[in-house]
Parts: sequence; C-alpha cells; structure tokens
Amino acid sequence: MCASSLSPSSNPLMPMPRPPPHFASYQLYSTILQRRRQSLASTEQERGSNNIKSSLTAAIPLAGVHDALSAKIFARHGAPALFVSGFGISASLLGIPDAGMTNLVEMEMMTRHIHAAVRDVCSDTTSTNRDENTPPPPPIIVDGDTGHGGASNMMRTIAALSNTGAAAITIEDQIFPKKCTVAAGSKIQIVQREEAIERVKGAIGARDLFYEQRRSHQTTNKHNDEDSSCSSNSKGKGTWIIARTDCRLAFGFNEVIERCLKFEELGAEIIYAENLQSVDEYQQLRDRLDARTVTMIAQVQESSFNVHDDELRRFNNVFGGGGRKKKPLLTVQEIGELGYDLALFGVTPLQCVVGVLDEAARQFLGSSSADDDDNDDGGVASGFIGTRGNTKEWKGRLFPMADFSHVKRVVGFAVWFWPSACEDSSTCSQHIISRPKS
Repeated sequence: MCASSLSPSSNPLMPMPRPPPHFASYQLYSTILQRRRQSLASTEQERGSNNIKSSLTAAIPLAGVHDALSAKIFARHGAPALFVSGFGISASLLGIPDAGMTNLVEMEMMTRHIHAAVRDVCSDTTSTNRDENTPPPPPIIVDGDTGHGGASNMMRTIAALSNTGAAAITIEDQIFPKKCTVAAGSKIQIVQREEAIERVKGAIGARDLFYEQRRSHQTTNKHNDEDSSCSSNSKGKGTWIIARTDCRLAFGFNEVIERCLKFEELGAEIIYAENLQSVDEYQQLRDRLDARTVTMIAQVQESSFNVHDDELRRFNNVFGGGGRKKKPLLTVQEIGELGYDLALFGVTPLQCVVGVLDEAARQFLGSSSADDDDNDDGGVASGFIGTRGNTKEWKGRLFPMADFSHVKRVVGFAVWFWPSACEDSSTCSQHIISRPKS
C-alpha cells in the first residue's frame, strides 16, 4: 500500500502511473487523462503550468445502468464510462428499494452480464456511429456498497467484482446494511471515522492482494515487465478503489473534508463525497484535495421539469436535514468547472424506464395507477401504444421520465421496514417486514 496519494507518475496530470493495457482500469485512466488534456489545451496557460482546477471544463458523464440492456444502449451511443447502480439493480432485478437487500452474488452476476453486453457492442458492426476508430468498451464502475460485511466480506467483494472486469469499485462508510443516501436523508447511519478509514484501507489491501496474486500467475505473460516496473507502488494498478463518504448529514461538512483527505492519503484512486448540500461545499472539498486527485460528483435528478428551464434547473429538490431543501442541479460542464472529473447520474436511466413503462401500461391497458397525479383517459384498453401529440398529457416532457419520488414509491420505499424509523414493531404494522421482538 502506498504511503501517500502522490505516487510516482509518468504524467503530471495524473496521480498514479498508467495501468497496464490488459487491466480494466487502463481505459478509465485513459478516458480521464484525455479529458484533462483537452481541458488544458482549451485554456491559455503559462508554459509548464499544470493548474488543473482552473482549466478543467466538462466532466465525464457517467450514467447509472441497471441491467445489460440499459448498459448496451448507452454503450451504443458512445458512453465514455458506465456505473452499475446498486439502486438500479435492486429495483430492476428484485423490485425492492436500495436498503442493503441486494447481495454480492447478485451484483457480481449483473456486472458480468453488463460487461459482456458492452463488450459485444464494440464487436457489433451495426452499432450506432461505429467505424474503424470506435473506442474499446466503456470502463465499468461498480457500486460495492459497504463491502457487503466485515473484513472477510471486503476481500471477497473486491476479488469477485474485479473478476467481472470492473474498472473501479465504490466503497462507502454507511453502517451495514446500507440505505440509499438521498432517501435516508438525515436518518443516514454512518460508521465512525476510524472504521471508515479501516474499511477503505481494507479495500485497497484486498485489491493489492488480488493484483499480486494475478501478477504471480502471469510470470510468463508478455506484460510482466511492464507490471514489474511499478511493483513498488500499487496505486492505479488493477481495479481502482473509489472511497466514498456519505457522512454529510450525519456528521457535518467538516467531517466530510477530514475523511476525504484521509482517503486520499491512503491511496484511493477516486474520492467521492455523497449528498453535499451546496456548490460552495463541493468547491471547498475540491480545493482541499490535491489537484491531481480524481474526483466524482453524484446527483439525483428529482424531476424532469427542472432541466428545461435554467431557473428551475438551478434548484433541484432534495430531502435532507430532516425536511425538504433545495440545492443546484449541476450540468456536466459546471461539474467540470468545479474541478471534478466524473459526473454521476446514478438513477436517471431507471427514472426514464419507470416513466416510459408507466405511460406504456396506461396506454396499453387504458387504466391508471394510484400514483397518477391526473388521469383523464378513462378509456378501454386498446392493446396499442402510440406517440401522444397532446403536450398536456405528456406533462410538458420530451418523454415521460418519472420523478425520483415516484420511482421510490414504485420500488416500495414506503412499505419496506427501515429500522431507524420505528421504535418497535408495533409502530411499523403497515410495513412488510417488522422488527423481531427481543
């Protein structure tokens, strides 16, 4: 394990050496480096200056996919990278909320399917915009949750997901079993800093062990000389570790800073703070981290309404701090200008699927659901689905993308038991699962 995040690097724009080409992280490294080079080239700078923060422009868009088909569609349209969303897998595979009920076996299975699907896209000559210059499959970042348990579970999680072809794995500091951070709001449960540090350290150690075992099995491989040249420092080699903190609403912004600085020091390749509450907080965090450190911002697009009007887009409704607050919904351009490399929209594709299927079911069956705000069809099911011309029925949307609150209702956040919400099982009789009596 490296002693500092500032490891030896052949490129002054990156904090780690270039991974060997046969590793999944190679494409992720190349994508980030290319974006940083383009950003620097677009800004007038003094000769020899590498002021990344002041010259980065658009961040890399990162869509959260939930199955092989959604990943394949985004890959066909040239997605530079993809994120395997735990929220999305929970909803699409099991039809339940992101509340720690999806296990490692299910995440590993879905990631394998997704990796195979995007790999097939690049070998498919009929893919959209494909020519001789078509890039390799987009790197896949996988939601590793908390590591799915203790230290032993962490080793298995990192090894299993690395074997799927994952370029990077996120590890977060929630108490296991975790919950969707945005949905949990101020009730989020977070481990203490020392445990969070040990968790990230364990993930890096598990990755290093997996990498060393793999390298030892390739003693006759043609890439062996390249691997050995940087064997004294594992940062950037093999699958990357994304150290994530969800502690903002539980412990405050200062604790976010302290944890991220420690994660950076430990050698995590990407730093990711979830659910910060303002642009100023994002900017302060980025300013405290080393300029070369790779960083990520995640956002939930609460409603499709706020993307068409700039004033509406500037304030995205979110739950936090015990009530409804507002914070900006940033574009990938704005995220890049803050100095962040990756712009994650983890549930936007799922929101689109839910919205379109809701509309399709409504047309096909001529019915409405309990969640419909206004429904004036009242007709008999035709069995046909067509494009509606009435903008009123489309509610002013380009397509019927579901609000995040509707997605939460569909997958069942309101009817699954959340331990922190109830004192005893008698107050949770409306939930499907009740707390066992002691």
